Amino acid sequence: MSKEYDVIIVGAGPAGLMAAKTASENGLRVALLERKSTITDINRACSMMIVTLSGRYLEERVLLNATAQRFCFPKYGFSFHYDGAHQDFYTWSIYSHKGHKIQLGDYATNSGKGEAGRISATYDKEALLKCLLREACQHQVDVYAPYNVIGARTEKGKVTVHTREGKRFTGRFVIGADGRSSRLAHALGFNRGRHYFGTATTCGFEMEGVEPPEKFALFQIFLNENPPMRIWMTPRAGRDEHFVMVTCLHPGADMTGAFERFTTQGQFATWFKKAEKKRCLPIVGNMYSHIKDPYKDQVLLISDAVWCQEAEMTGAIISGWKAANAVTLALTEGTISRNGVSEYLHWWRDEVINKYDYKDMIRNAVMPYCLTSDDIDFLLSKITKTLRSILDPYETPKIVGEAMQEIMPAVQKERPDIFKKLQTMRTDPLEIIFKGCIRAGYPTN
Repeated sequence: MSKEYDVIIVGAGPAGLMAAKTASENGLRVALLERKSTITDINRACSMMIVTLSGRYLEERVLLNATAQRFCFPKYGFSFHYDGAHQDFYTWSIYSHKGHKIQLGDYATNSGKGEAGRISATYDKEALLKCLLREACQHQVDVYAPYNVIGARTEKGKVTVHTREGKRFTGRFVIGADGRSSRLAHALGFNRGRHYFGTATTCGFEMEGVEPPEKFALFQIFLNENPPMRIWMTPRAGRDEHFVMVTCLHPGADMTGAFERFTTQGQFATWFKKAEKKRCLPIVGNMYSHIKDPYKDQVLLISDAVWCQEAEMTGAIISGWKAANAVTLALTEGTISRNGVSEYLHWWRDEVINKYDYKDMIRNAVMPYCLTSDDIDFLLSKITKTLRSILDPYETPKIVGEAMQEIMPAVQKERPDIFKKLQTMRTDPLEIIFKGCIRAGYPTN
């Protein structure tokens, strides 16, 4: 007779591993299923930034205690071991293709303060996964890899997870943490009704010998490419390397060519004169709105499976911890139902859906779809003051937006054409702005 579990967790990223660790510490019988053969391998593009060490995200003020080797979540009241490296960084520079920039934070001032001046840090994701996996295994989590989960079915108070390999796993709850391209979300109909805005593609490179003007900073650069593309660059933790990636919302675009042009020609080529590529890491994922109701038939979806774009490591860890505790309470009280995990569902509704508008996240990518590269260069040339520094995908656009508002009288006077485009950018629905991306992408509703 096959073994049955209290909870089956699908996906062994930060959210799934945190859920497995927490549920097993609570005394539950836990199965953890992962599609990768080596769970801790990092084989896709990831900037590995902590959101955030200089402000609050999901109402939490994350702490990195390097001395005690722990990530701490004081609002929610938990922490976990992390013995990997980290690299503080001190500013966020947003460049046009011609070199004008918006500066969030003063590098000299912030770096002079050391840890107190960082806007955040990068971490070693492989080390983080190893730490969480080690603790989960210490509490007798049964780990199954590689298994590709393709669906789940609930009957007579139990839910059975099916894999492409023909295996079945049965439990009383399932926590789905299988990422942006969640097979569970697709198979169980969670994606119906979500708004689709395009398929984001990324080609990233771990590189040695990159020499930007500030070594420990986050860079975002608008390229002069059609279709629009951007560069993101961060320092790697524990290595004298940078991670440099080009992103685009048009699958099939010549991203490799754009990357070569960026690193060998024009304004930024001097940064890469001594650079050497070490490894290429791609990723593809759809842009959807949040899933408003993440529960169905004893299956609870969390983290990137239900988020717009991504939950970030912070959101993944918090949602994994909260989901595991909610399931524990439900099982302890014998409430194997939606009501049993109501605490998690209320948190999702009140602290995420009602406080974080997914449109704010997506609008980070709007500008090059409404303005030309030269338009963007003009705007960035007008913002000359240093802005407040914080790493937050929802808060930072507001800071930049406030700076844009201050220059609007000058823009209206000098470039009424750009002013008109900006008005359209603020009023047009995202479905209109991204209509070309939507046509070019691959929705999986």
